[in-house]
Parts: sequence; structure tokens; C-alpha cells
Amino acid sequence: MEENAPLSAEALNPPAGDEDIAQLRAVFDDDIPDVLETWLRMNNGSTAKDRRESIPGGFRVVNHPDSTIFPFGKVFLSSQEMAAHRADYLHIAADIGDEDYWKPSWIPVIEMPDAPYGFLLEIKSEGESFPVLSFAEGSYPRPYAPSLAHVLDALFSAISHGAGSAFSLSGAAATGADGRITWT
Repeated sequence: MEENAPLSAEALNPPAGDEDIAQLRAVFDDDIPDVLETWLRMNNGSTAKDRRESIPGGFRVVNHPDSTIFPFGKVFLSSQEMAAHRADYLHIAADIGDEDYWKPSWIPVIEMPDAPYGFLLEIKSEGESFPVLSFAEGSYPRPYAPSLAHVLDALFSAISHGAGSAFSLSGAAATGADGRITWT
């Protein structure tokens, strides 16, 4: 990314520290896939360029275009955001009385900054793989990719070589253009 999309690389947060990882492990009963921990230890989300703006009664987050390293304006969540969003979704599932709306074994990892649309990691799957599911408000998650490693490898390949697609089901392909990741 630093070579082919340096502006997007600058939007990556510093790596998650031991305390960040320990807090996330506590939320998920010490059950975080190695690939997620490795990715978080490289960068703790893709929102370093975002800023907070004061508004009456609080603040709002103003997202920077470089933060959206995934298609359709999606960002990689920080470990704190993963835990907070999961708690919110579990609360919604309890409020509506639908345990299939969000399961405790789902980690939101990639999401729209202002809406519940994104990708989650299923950590209680069978076998060695931890599949990625696509989720959207008003619908149940559905299979998307065989693993987070698959998604990240495809993203790396697309940025490094200017071809391929991390998200072949959506038809979007990533390239490094004008210093940032561009999805077409």
C-alpha cells in the first residue's frame, strides 16, 4: 500500500497493542483467529484520517475518503470498534427477540462508517477456516468469502498488481490510483 496507494496507507491507524488485543480477546472469550490478530497488529483500523466535529449535544465523525480501503465506502474497524459494534448488534438482536440477527460468535471487521453494512468473521465455524459473511441492515448475514485471509490476500494482490478483486461477488476490483485505493 505504501508504494501503490500511499494516501490510503496513511489512513491506517497504528498497530493494536497488547492491551487492545487483550481487551478484544476478553470480549470473545479468548477466541480471535490468528489472521485477525496479525492484521490488527499491523494496523488497528483504517480511519486515522477521520476527524471528530462538534455538534450540539455531542460530536459526529467526519470520514476521510482515504479511510475507505474497501469497496462501497467500507472501512476496516479497529479492535475497539469491533467490540462496540458487536455489543450494539447483540443488543438489537435481544431487543427484537431474534437471536439469528446477530450471534455472539460474529466479529464485525469491515463496515460502512455510518450504516450497518459490511463483513463479519464467523469465529465458531467448523474446521480451520473462519468464513467471512456479508451483512446488511434488514437481512441476515450470508456467506461471502472462505476466510479473512482470502479477503486480505486478494486485496493485497489487487493493490500490488493492479488487478484482481478482493470482492469478486460484488464485482469490484481494487487498484492503486492517484495515491489511494480505488474500487471499480
